[in-house]
Amino acid sequence: MVDLDDGTRPEGHAQPEEGAHPEWDLFYARGLSGARIAEVTGTPIGTVKRHLERRRAVDPGLDVEHNAVLRRPSKRWLLRLAEVLAFIRVYDRYPIIHSGEWGEASLYVWLAEQRRAFLAQNLSWRKAEVLGDWVTTDRERVDDERWRQRLGETVDFVAAEGRLPRHRMSQSVSEHVLGIWMQTQGIETHHGRRP
Repeated sequence: MVDLDDGTRPEGHAQPEEGAHPEWDLFYARGLSGARIAEVTGTPIGTVKRHLERRRAVDPGLDVEHNAVLRRPSKRWLLRLAEVLAFIRVYDRYPIIHSGEWGEASLYVWLAEQRRAFLAQNLSWRKAEVLGDWVTTDRERVDDERWRQRLGETVDFVAAEGRLPRHRMSQSVSEHVLGIWMQTQGIETHHGRRP
């Protein structure tokens, strides 16, 4: 829309009012997208998007409020989390995919989705904060614990023997195991699979 030289608009083009649709602003501030607002109100999506663009330019806090709501865990998400917590409290373990317990596979799938979202950096920080160390699987925890144990054994071996463990011509089975572990660490690092 073109303004005339004197700042007015051509005849038939009304000057938009600030917040001409306060309900749209409220919907947006509560986390609804422009497309969803258009659907709910029966308004063309372009009209809603233009209105929201103008409002965001005038009031940047509107966008901040909208994004804050989107990052907050939903009631459904929190209920699902409560189900997982209850399961862990009753069975003293995380849900597994192949189990005879009713609903356990569903809980496993939900938790796996949260882990995938975290690794893809698509999980909000608030959700990740609530999940805590659940973003790692039981197997990852066991593997990490085993890795730390092997590292400690290697440090102890070097302190006692004054050299790195060898996997060939080793003097004991434990040295052979540590030598293989050291070689594996080098290979993993070379291929970029070790942080």
